Amino acid sequence: MPQHDTTSYYTLIVTILAGLSLFLYGMKMMSEGLQLAAGDRMKSILKFFGSNRVIGMFSGALVTAVVQSSSVSTVMVIGFVNAGLLSLMQSMGIIFGANIGTTITAQMVSFKIDGVIFPAIILGTVMIFVSYRGLRAWGDTIFGFGVLFFGMTMMSTTLKSLSVNPDFLNFFSTFDCAPVAGHLPVWRVVGALVVGLLVTMAIQSSSATTGLVVALGGSGLINLYTAVLLILGSNIGTTITAQLASFAANRVAKQAAMAHTLFNVIGVSVVMASFWLVTDGRGTPWFFKVIDLLTEGSSVEHLPRQIANAHTLFNVIAAVLLTPFIPQLARLCEKIIPVGSGKVEFVFLEPHLLEAPVLALRQSMVALQMMLRESWDMVVDVVNNQFIPGRYDEAVKADLLVREEKTDRSQLEITNYLTRLMQDDLAPRYAAMIPKLMHCTNDAERIGDHTLNIHELARRIHNCDRNFSDTAVSEYRQMMAALTLMAEKTIALVGKFEPDLLREIIELNDKIALMAHEYEENHISRLRQQLCSPDVGVIFIEALAVLVKVSDRLVNIAERADAIGREGLVA
Repeated sequence: MPQHDTTSYYTLIVTILAGLSLFLYGMKMMSEGLQLAAGDRMKSILKFFGSNRVIGMFSGALVTAVVQSSSVSTVMVIGFVNAGLLSLMQSMGIIFGANIGTTITAQMVSFKIDGVIFPAIILGTVMIFVSYRGLRAWGDTIFGFGVLFFGMTMMSTTLKSLSVNPDFLNFFSTFDCAPVAGHLPVWRVVGALVVGLLVTMAIQSSSATTGLVVALGGSGLINLYTAVLLILGSNIGTTITAQLASFAANRVAKQAAMAHTLFNVIGVSVVMASFWLVTDGRGTPWFFKVIDLLTEGSSVEHLPRQIANAHTLFNVIAAVLLTPFIPQLARLCEKIIPVGSGKVEFVFLEPHLLEAPVLALRQSMVALQMMLRESWDMVVDVVNNQFIPGRYDEAVKADLLVREEKTDRSQLEITNYLTRLMQDDLAPRYAAMIPKLMHCTNDAERIGDHTLNIHELARRIHNCDRNFSDTAVSEYRQMMAALTLMAEKTIALVGKFEPDLLREIIELNDKIALMAHEYEENHISRLRQQLCSPDVGVIFIEALAVLVKVSDRLVNIAERADAIGREGLVA
């Protein structure tokens, strides 16, 4: 081959790859801009409308159409399942809908809108430099829209120049899936399907594969039959993203990823089976006949619209056929990936939920509630079972150390999760909640530390070989009753916002402070009357101070939890 031909081919291939790169970059910018502009409510739809399979399907389609990526939606759903926010069957309806929503990209790029590309890039660039966050998000969206279509135009223009080249025409003819003697060639059909699958697995974006196929179709290098098989392969290949996301997840999340794969494999199988059902004497399969009916015109000029309609038609058919059989498909997934007799472990701080800041913050609150419950249970155990009775047990101390280490780990995990979330471009009101949550985890961890202080006081009272007087025991029990009520209300407030709870908690905190002061005065009076020994008296007062510190930690948590709840971040 002459040198100038080699150089020419090299330039053309580089231009095509550059166009594909711009297409991918534009799609990424548009997706991220839409996610920021639409707000977290769009992401929350996936959780809150998942209870009904049909509504779940519509919500999955809506959110995916907005975020322009079924991968983002599906990975988020895997995160919901792994965190215990969705059941397997709830997730399946949303995943089915996500497949329909992702076809919006193909529909967009199939239209000729060359005249708005450069104005979109210019307007988007101007908006990106505006200080108002909402406009910046829309700027990213508009700029990404322009870049996406610019990349698409680059690919289409370059591919059209190759459509008259005999070498390229011969190459693409090896994948030609047009009917021969009234039937589609089986091996070419399989070959095109595998090519679409592998390309999508490699770039992990069915939308990018679809854009490339639309460009190939618009250039005349492939026909509708070949394009449809490449699209069907890409629908199977895109499920690799959910499979990768489920690797570190629990088995129910793995079942949800398996449902995504089975949905596309079964859907492709059903549609491909119809390719051998002809509708007329020319041997046109019924699927392609429907595409002709949906698209005005069947020339090369109209081929991009036919490809986009084929992509949408396939996913709608698959969803309509399989949605009624979600329970049966769920049971099949459970047989393929059984949970077994072990308990399913849900990951509350699910990394994939970082894509949905509101839900990530709510999950952090769930983890905080569990951490606070553990810290408070330690206080109850050591005060009621060790300190008040004057007992000391080294085994109990060892157990407390293990439990205290667990709360330390919880604090670290929540803090790391919130730190990762803080690195995202959060709305200011959400970003302001993160320091409050971090302070809450610090206070919950300190409550766990206070139990070790109380247990040390139990050791000292035990070594004195003396017990508290009945009056002192009664005072401690009254204080613990008030503190227990306060702790339960605080734990409840962390889990579910109620407007009046903070006021009640503050009143209890004030009451505990007054009780501590009163009991300290009573004890000093008993010391003057020599009704108890000085060494026990010192321990009594020190223990009151520790319990007041616990009360202060609880009210700190309650005040911040109330502020977070007022922002709608607590269920």
